[in-house]
Amino acid sequence: MFETDIYIGRQPIFDIHGKCVSYELLYRHNHESVHAEFIDNSKATARVIINLIHNIGLSSIIGTKRGFINVNEQILMSDILLSLPKSKFVFEILEHTQVTSPLIERVGHLHSLGYRFALDDFFYTDENIDYFKAIFPYVDIVKIDLLETNESDIEPIVEKFKPYGVALLAEKVETTEIFERCKNAGFTLFQGYFFEKPSILSGKKIEPSVTNAIDMINTLHTEKDVDVICQKFSLYPELTFNLLRYINSAEFHFKRKISSIRQILLLLGPARLRSWLGLFLYVELENTLFREAIIDAAKFRANLMRQLVLLQGRHEVAEEAFLTGSLSLIDTYLQVDMADIIGKINLGEPITDALLERKGYLGKALMIAEKLETTEHLQTVIENLAPKIKLSQEEIYTLYNEACRFTE
Repeated sequence: MFETDIYIGRQPIFDIHGKCVSYELLYRHNHESVHAEFIDNSKATARVIINLIHNIGLSSIIGTKRGFINVNEQILMSDILLSLPKSKFVFEILEHTQVTSPLIERVGHLHSLGYRFALDDFFYTDENIDYFKAIFPYVDIVKIDLLETNESDIEPIVEKFKPYGVALLAEKVETTEIFERCKNAGFTLFQGYFFEKPSILSGKKIEPSVTNAIDMINTLHTEKDVDVICQKFSLYPELTFNLLRYINSAEFHFKRKISSIRQILLLLGPARLRSWLGLFLYVELENTLFREAIIDAAKFRANLMRQLVLLQGRHEVAEEAFLTGSLSLIDTYLQVDMADIIGKINLGEPITDALLERKGYLGKALMIAEKLETTEHLQTVIENLAPKIKLSQEEIYTLYNEACRFTE
């Protein structure tokens, strides 16, 4: 079936505060296509969209956020869009779309019905602006590919688009420095995985709440007495509160509400509790850009790594895999060197090797999680990966979807 051959990935879109507000949905029409193109086959495109809505499910891919989907004139002129929940999508009009009078009328009509549009990979020459000018009244967002843009043009681009009342989205932002420049110039939306690149500040100290979480991880590693562990938790009420709130969330399916650390220890055991505590190193810090996105990425990696090793029959390292994934972005989040953080935590050599050098079994699992998280070519990655790790493409894609759902 066609549906089983389509793997839909996502890439985060941020606002000026570093909050993830949308995802571009990344998929390919066929094995040969490199870009998300719509060729002369709107029925196939319809099946992809229906697959997203009815088979994969929007909640597992975008949660409560909006999804950006590429469309061309064939799709715009068809009735496909009318079957979609318009409140959940922004439709990106591809850069090679032919702007004709019927298309202008159609986009205007859809806009009047509440559909939102963006212009994808927009080339900002005066000639191109003139060509698309007729549909500008119906466009909310213009996307500018920064890899095709000179840095010196960033500010002039913003000035050029001011008369049209559109929001500018910077695509393929590669560093936080470029993010800051675009933001200061007047861009309001930003796309890419630049937020995961660590910016280490020399002399920066680890926050007290992080120290508390590290202390509990170490305690669970060395202490066997349940009473001693519970007493230690009592010293950190904010950690206890957040852990209880998390344990009682939808991620777990306990028959009765969990109200004490002792209950958690008896139900999960010290090893699994220790692995979950890795996520609590990402405490709320003041003035931390991309906080939510970094935490979501860590949760994605942790969940995918744990499920991956379980699927490969390596149950004995499942909690180590989860902890490795959850710690993999802590240097970026805290802006502290990874070696300095690891030096404060009692970790086994496999975890340390994975985090510092991507070595060993856990290191390979971490690289798989990273690749699946950030690729723009999910289908190709899964196809190449499947025979190497002896899993089916469907199994890997299920892991991917479950990890996406875990972040929502």
